[in-house]
Amino acid sequence: MDVGVEPSTGGARIMIRMPDGKRLVRKFNLEESVKMVYAFVSQSHDDAKNGKEFVMKAGFPPKDLISKVDDTIQSSGLAGDSVTVRWKED
Repeated sequence: MDVGVEPSTGGARIMIRMPDGKRLVRKFNLEESVKMVYAFVSQSHDDAKNGKEFVMKAGFPPKDLISKVDDTIQSSGLAGDSVTVRWKED
């Protein structure tokens, strides 16, 4: 899935904390699905590019976002939020 270019105006800013401590910040269109955030993460880290599986959690207490993968970023409440990425255990 191609994440395309970051919107220049409007959109939802999401901070993503990677397992190695790196932080990524990107804007997404509010009507894009949470799946787009998963795609961005999988294309932004070498381990994820090589197929290493990960989980994304947001909110307090942190909840796995996989159940919201088809929801929009706006309806899932991710606009302006931070997301934590963890590698799946083998």
